[in-house]
Amino acid sequence: PKISVIFGHIGGYNWMNVIDFIKQTPNAYLDLSASFSSLVVKMAITEVPNKCLYSSDAPYGEPLLNKQMIEYLCKDKEVINNILGGNILKLLNLNS
Repeated sequence: PKISVIFGHIGGYNWMNVIDFIKQTPNAYLDLSASFSSLVVKMAITEVPNKCLYSSDAPYGEPLLNKQMIEYLCKDKEVINNILGGNILKLLNLNS
């Protein structure tokens, strides 16, 4: 319970189960790279915004497009800023 876990690639084919698990697990987080569709990212942002972490699957995915997708799907600037860096800073205890 003291170790945080980041589920990569938004949970892959199991994304719905992973989002449900993350909602119930304090030390579980979600990497938003390599999603199957924007709907998956939208659901993750809606369900667990403080546990979503911006990432890309470069060179297979384009980092700028991933960032733009988050900005497009979420209109709350604070949530966007958290996903694009604030959440990982909190997770790593790097807030100053």
